[in-house]
Amino acid sequence: MREYTDVDAALLHGEILPNAAPAVLRGVAAGWPAVRHARASPEAICDYLLACDNGHPVDALLLPPPEKGRLFYGPGMDGFNFARRRLPLAHVIEQLARYSQFADPPSVAVQSALIEACLPRFGQENRLDGLLGAIEAQQKAAARIWIGNAIVTPAHFDESDNIACVVAGRRRFTLFPPEQVGNLYIGPLDYAPTPAPISMVDFSAPDLQRFPRFARALEAALVADLGPGDAIYIPSLWWHHVQSSAPLSILVNYWWKPAAQPDMQAAHTPMQALTIAMDALRALPPAHRQAWAVLFGHYVFDAGVDPAAHIPAHRHGVLSRVRPP
Repeated sequence: MREYTDVDAALLHGEILPNAAPAVLRGVAAGWPAVRHARASPEAICDYLLACDNGHPVDALLLPPPEKGRLFYGPGMDGFNFARRRLPLAHVIEQLARYSQFADPPSVAVQSALIEACLPRFGQENRLDGLLGAIEAQQKAAARIWIGNAIVTPAHFDESDNIACVVAGRRRFTLFPPEQVGNLYIGPLDYAPTPAPISMVDFSAPDLQRFPRFARALEAALVADLGPGDAIYIPSLWWHHVQSSAPLSILVNYWWKPAAQPDMQAAHTPMQALTIAMDALRALPPAHRQAWAVLFGHYVFDAGVDPAAHIPAHRHGVLSRVRPP
């Protein structure tokens, strides 16, 4: 994975984001007060969080010790292996402090809490204004916080671009390009322990008899180990597996999507379009499915072809939306 230091807005917007490839941004958040507190001690960063906490409850996931922090399905895939609670952040921090003394602790994870709702002071004092100011203003890339101990988020993708900044602890990111989907053994699209579908493979002990193609995915994997102050850029639709192992791990991330065109505000998301296409095409004979694949390629995916070029502009109709303006 490509690494950058001394990242400024010109480098981010002129090279890193246009490349649409994962990148490590070393030290990009090193000047944050939260990072300085985290480097001082776990107690210092916890005191800082408590001072910023406004009492707003957050979603917290609780996993028993045998799960080893891996967010996953329960037995028989009839549920999930964690309990979800709405708790004050102060209660979660108290749990983490107590569990840090255990040899084999339960796992706790605050997932994707909106910072402006629960830690407004934190949000004001720890920002990427110089880098993401325009994105935050145009695409509303609101900052979110993730707090926990030993947590493993299975490989999944987001429909948005993502910059994730490590505040405390260390995290290992393992990324795969979108075309590795067939080698990652993805679970149900509409039933997953995370908002997006996940890989069924346990990365800590992959069962290559059950999941033999996973060996090919590993050949394409990009791995990055991040510490306090480091960040990673994850393009939309890149699969990413995230593992934290410290007694206290904190991450702040920003998701954003390209600004939608005014006449597309009510359009389906790409994920919705995928599921609609699956429903519409699944019963067709193979030859018909292949023919539709050609049509989708021509009208949606073949960047070098304008299917409306030979039609007067006032008769483009829906074809006016198949290519960027």
